[in-house]
Amino acid sequence: MKVGFATTDNILINDHFGWAKNFAIYEINREGFRFLENRHFEEEIEELDKIDKKVEGLKDLKIIFVESIGGTAAARVVKSGIHPIKSKPNDKIEDVMNDLKTVLSGNPPPWLKKIILKENGVIPA
Repeated sequence: MKVGFATTDNILINDHFGWAKNFAIYEINREGFRFLENRHFEEEIEELDKIDKKVEGLKDLKIIFVESIGGTAAARVVKSGIHPIKSKPNDKIEDVMNDLKTVLSGNPPPWLKKIILKENGVIPA
């Protein structure tokens, strides 16, 4: 599955969803993870346009990790099928990916099981 991180430096999860100009995109499974690309977003004047363009540009992701996210943006992200997660201060992308890999290899929580089942076509999208 693909996951994204709102980041200014590709090391820490340190940007607000609405203000993020860069998302580091990774692919992860039970065996490991790998960096795929950075997706860049230009600043928009209208808040809703900014949110819609980001959601559209991230729609192939299953999870995004952000420093913070507003209610309107969170609702739009969830409606698009992406699960937003607020990170803790100074969370490193690599540490979060290692933790997520461990969770995927064990007994994932229900919300993550649902994502995995949808990804594998067991539950209709």
